[in-house]
Amino acid sequence: MRNIILSFFILGIFSNVKAATFQDANNKSLKPTGCISVAQPTVIFEHDEKEHMQHLDIINYILNYESENTKHAYQGNNYHWVITDFDISINNSTQCFKKRFFYNKKEGLIKGTTHFISYIKEKIKCLVTQHICKYDFESNHGASLKKLANDLKGLIYDQFDNDLRRGLICSEGETANKKFHNSAKEFFKALVHNSNMMIKGYFIKIRNDGNYTDLCQNKSLYFNISISRNDASANYDLKLPNPEVAELVSNL
Repeated sequence: MRNIILSFFILGIFSNVKAATFQDANNKSLKPTGCISVAQPTVIFEHDEKEHMQHLDIINYILNYESENTKHAYQGNNYHWVITDFDISINNSTQCFKKRFFYNKKEGLIKGTTHFISYIKEKIKCLVTQHICKYDFESNHGASLKKLANDLKGLIYDQFDNDLRRGLICSEGETANKKFHNSAKEFFKALVHNSNMMIKGYFIKIRNDGNYTDLCQNKSLYFNISISRNDASANYDLKLPNPEVAELVSNL
């Protein structure tokens, strides 16, 4: 019963929040070179504190509601980008996070989390539409993945405080409840500042005939990227994709 009530409560908040769309890949007039598929993110707290668990459930409920597997078409690269694992770790022990966490009502937490996931999706979209042509996954795996990780860190973390201060993100109309908006904005800020993102998946070479039936029999470029406010790292391997990845790529 508690989960049902929580679900209706969150849906009520969402009715007043404009969610960003990220489904451009369905535009049939576009003939893309490649497509990115982004798995649904999952948030964990670094420290197991019982009083935080209910709020963690709310955050992951919102991510589930707002970010079903999403796709976006792009041009300028010969690879599909398939993100199979997207884990976000939040340091819930910092004073900054605890302050925003405990003094935020559920409405502020919900809307702040909505801003958070919309912001991440928009930055990934920006990366594939504006930067993807720079990476050479054919012969320079390590350097290209490191550059991609640094570019993604720059988009999500390095520009964040300046963009937030200038009102380029998390902005509201004049009729918005200022106290509610500021509460959501501060929680959004705390999520970004205290997060570490771990992204895993494959870069799959595009086939002109669209036939990927033997994909599981040929090794593809597997990546593991980690970014935070202070660091960006990437490593890679050549692995055989599992059948779920092969099916996903066939349907891109």
